[in-house]
Amino acid sequence: MAETEQIRIIKRYANRKLYDTRDSKYITLDRIAEFVRNGEDVKVVDNRSKADLTKVTLAQIIYEEQKSGNSTTWSVQSLRGFIQEGRERFLLSLKEGPVGKLVGRAEEIGAEVYSAADDRVRALLDSATAHVKQLQGEVHRLQTRIEELEAKVRQGSSKDESPDNLE
Repeated sequence: MAETEQIRIIKRYANRKLYDTRDSKYITLDRIAEFVRNGEDVKVVDNRSKADLTKVTLAQIIYEEQKSGNSTTWSVQSLRGFIQEGRERFLLSLKEGPVGKLVGRAEEIGAEVYSAADDRVRALLDSATAHVKQLQGEVHRLQTRIEELEAKVRQGSSKDESPDNLE
């Protein structure tokens, strides 16, 4: 299955209604929360501008759940810490919790990807450097040849102007 088929696209209209393009029906924030809890990748986009509204929508879901008292997942301390210390600290706290193995594995995969990318870039740079050196050698050879030809032209023109050649 292609990656775009795995992501559930939700369109948000100007009237704030949410439309699930996969199931072809209007849905609620609660339904989006259910998709996320079930591990689905959800992307919310503005129908007109196509702007990505996923982060705002997920934050709204958290807000609504906290407001209604349906969620005990986020403590005030957790939310305050997220705001104060930002994403890096928040991810570190998750890593130390029950999802730590998952986050750790993602970091390992990320490190492997970066390492592979570094190796590829290094190989490309080495190849480009070798090609540049080859071109520099060719330019030097051509410059030398041009200088030789210019010297011959100067010698030829000085012979043409000698008194023996004038009659």
